[in-house]
Amino acid sequence: MNPIRSIVAVLGGILLISVVVEVLEFTLVSARAGGAIIDLTGYFAIRNQPVMLAAKLVYNTLAAMLGGYMIAKVAGTREMLHGGVGALLQTAAFAWGFTVGEYAAFTPVWMRVVLVALTGPAMLAGASIRARAAGTSQSA
Repeated sequence: MNPIRSIVAVLGGILLISVVVEVLEFTLVSARAGGAIIDLTGYFAIRNQPVMLAAKLVYNTLAAMLGGYMIAKVAGTREMLHGGVGALLQTAAFAWGFTVGEYAAFTPVWMRVVLVALTGPAMLAGASIRARAAGTSQSA
């Protein structure tokens, strides 16, 4: 196991999740607004509509699965271990951001709880898919 490759895999997967989620969210909120949004209050007012929150659950979960898959693919070995490390780090980052982060108050509490609860398992599911595809479904 190459430690540099492991670090790149985990950090790259986490970065991928962030980029995918941010781009999708901004695109969907802008489309729903029908144009440019000029302030954060307007942005979150649209993002926190029920249909947008439902979409957020879907795209966050899919992005987490993709991130877990990519972590496992780039790592190339011990896919579930790498996916687990990525899931732990991403879940910890979400938990921190959703409790003391600058924008935590802009997301409903129930949504924060659900996102923290779903992210790790979704990342592990993505890593598991990759491990099975690679024929190495070991658990550690």
